[in-house]
Formats: sequence, C-alpha cells, structure tokens
Amino acid sequence: MNKELKELEKLKGIGEVLSRRLIEASYSSIAKIAAAKEDGLSKIPGMNPQKVRSIVSQARELTSEAEKNRPKTWKH
Repeated sequence: MNKELKELEKLKGIGEVLSRRLIEASYSSIAKIAAAKEDGLSKIPGMNPQKVRSIVSQARELTSEAEKNRPKTWKH
C-alpha cells in the first residue's frame, strides 16, 4: 500500500489521508484516477468538485506523458 500512497501523492492536492481514501474507494493508481468519472470521485470525503477536476486533469496529463514516453513495439 505504501507504493500506492506514494504514487497518488504525486498529484498536487493529494496527501496521505486523501490518498488512503482514494485507495479504499478502489482508485489505487494514477491511471485509475485518469479513467475515473468525476461523480464517483466526488463521493469520497474531502473531494470537492474543483479538487476532483484538478486531480483528474493531472492524472490524465501524467498518463498521456507516460504513454508518449513508452517504447514503441514493432510488428512485422
């Protein structure tokens, strides 16, 4: 769980308490947050609409950067 906590804490506005709540609600990675619907995240205590938009936006940006930097696989 420590690895998951550290990953989520990379997002601005997410501390230890909120990262634990996210993990308990099955949002245990940045990729899961990026794919989340905002209404699901807004049900988590401590998440207001502005914070939800912010962390989803950050998560999507991080996952798109990771995708761009991923080595390409070649098909023959």
